[in-house]
Amino acid sequence: MDGVDKGRRIVALLAILALVVVVAILSFSDRTAKPMQLNGDMLGQDNTETSVEYRQRASESLENAAVGEEAYSLVTFTQPLSPSEASNLLKGVGRVNAMVMLSAPAMDLPEPIAGETREDVFNRQIKLVDAQLSGIGNVRAPGELNGVVVWDIPQKVRVLSESSLVYSVETLPPDAAWGSFGIRPVDTSGTNF
Repeated sequence: MDGVDKGRRIVALLAILALVVVVAILSFSDRTAKPMQLNGDMLGQDNTETSVEYRQRASESLENAAVGEEAYSLVTFTQPLSPSEASNLLKGVGRVNAMVMLSAPAMDLPEPIAGETREDVFNRQIKLVDAQLSGIGNVRAPGELNGVVVWDIPQKVRVLSESSLVYSVETLPPDAAWGSFGIRPVDTSGTNF
């Protein structure tokens, strides 16, 4: 029996040693040792882009969008708009998925329910943000929108890009799925209109 127990101990020690060696080797792999690159689509201004460069890239994305295929687009306003102004601007759009305020992460939005307008939805979200900020000194929600993410065909979104209230419109490929792409804010502070 002693020979069998001794054999099991040796096998167990060799297995543990092999496991330690494998973990050590994998710890030097680029997949685990370095930060992973972002995967997937992104809307918004890249850290290395100027506002002008971003605007050009956004314009090209809308220009090259697949005709007749619904896609997500980031619509950035020239200056912050009130919920009423944003609602009026977006009347012809099929779906508004999110709103952007300052440099905060985009906030998901529901569609208006019966008897509501998009303005009501925007105001409700602003009140929710304001309530979440209560108790943090005198911090308040800005009360205005800097942009929105919409879902519609390029022909309808192009109409928005022609408005003086819109700084840029960037469109993703039609196969981009909600929740699988990132949204970065766009800096319009250094631009003159």
